[in-house]
Amino acid sequence: MAETYTFATRLGASGEVKQRVWENEFGDGYAQSGGTGINTKSEEWSHQASGRLEAGQELRLIRDFLDRHQGFKSFNWTPPGGVPGRYKANGYKLDPLGAGLYRLSFTMKQTFTPY
Repeated sequence: MAETYTFATRLGASGEVKQRVWENEFGDGYAQSGGTGINTKSEEWSHQASGRLEAGQELRLIRDFLDRHQGFKSFNWTPPGGVPGRYKANGYKLDPLGAGLYRLSFTMKQTFTPY
């Protein structure tokens, strides 16, 4: 059973909705288009969190969560104003801010699995 990402979404998180479509354009300006697959709409969210990496600190827990999922294992998450879904986060960026503080940046991409 998949884990759930339960950490608070920080102010500044940014979501983008992507729609998968095909399109054929003809020489006379006419175009045909349609959706591809059964899941034509997906979301991608950019996140940042700051804090300390000591054991028990939230930033460490977030990093450990991402490491546990290794970039290919999906997890449950509900985006702001959205509906629960499955997401993956492949890698992250860790920036030292000084005084023992770090900023962790990562992107969650919606994924779909059969039931």
